[in-house]
Amino acid sequence: MESVFCIQSELNPLLLEAFKLIKNRINSLTDLQPLYIDPNYSKIYRNLNKEELFIINEFYRAKGFRKIHLEVAKLGKSLQILHCVFFPDPCYELPIFGADLVVNSNNISAGIVDLSPVGKHLPVSLISQMRSLKVPKFAEPGRLPEWGFIFSPYVCFIRPVDLLEEKLFLKLTDQYLSLILSLLVKVRVDQINSLDSIKRLKYQKRYCLNQKRNDKTRGILTKFFGSSWADEYINKILFEC
Repeated sequence: MESVFCIQSELNPLLLEAFKLIKNRINSLTDLQPLYIDPNYSKIYRNLNKEELFIINEFYRAKGFRKIHLEVAKLGKSLQILHCVFFPDPCYELPIFGADLVVNSNNISAGIVDLSPVGKHLPVSLISQMRSLKVPKFAEPGRLPEWGFIFSPYVCFIRPVDLLEEKLFLKLTDQYLSLILSLLVKVRVDQINSLDSIKRLKYQKRYCLNQKRNDKTRGILTKFFGSSWADEYINKILFEC
């Protein structure tokens, strides 16, 4: 994601640190390959009333993951977003890793990270590890939207109040990544047409369907590109399943 580093001096330091952390984890994956993305969506730019919007996307696949999406968006000086989702290969009993950071006026206004289940519950072995994590008691936890039932009981959604909380959130993000990658080497691999694999893919589709209900994302994209383009971007890039 070369373009990110071209504008890195303009990005919030924590957002840039989070990007590098996640990218390093991606680069450590076995059998990592880039996934094709329509050039019209890999690097996006639009200027509306002197307000510039940049969006940069990368897609990968690797052993255990059918699709990994990493996105950085920057809207003038007012808004920056880091968005990342690891969609597991449904043959593997792995949760969905998702993380988002939102920067308003160069301050982190929201952070969310989760290992979301692809069944009624997370794997038992993962639950015990997540319970053993020393999750900080953040001062301002966020309120999940009505479709937040797609997340696990261990979702962390906060507004960091200071630099210490920002760093603690970043550490937790890395811990969640570490958990899913350590689980990857232990889980069984099912056949693609097995009932368990079919069920997991169904839950991934449920996850995507509900994420599409995020009106804030749709509103920003519609403002710059129109509703038709916004729908296409959300359905084909953000949460295609």
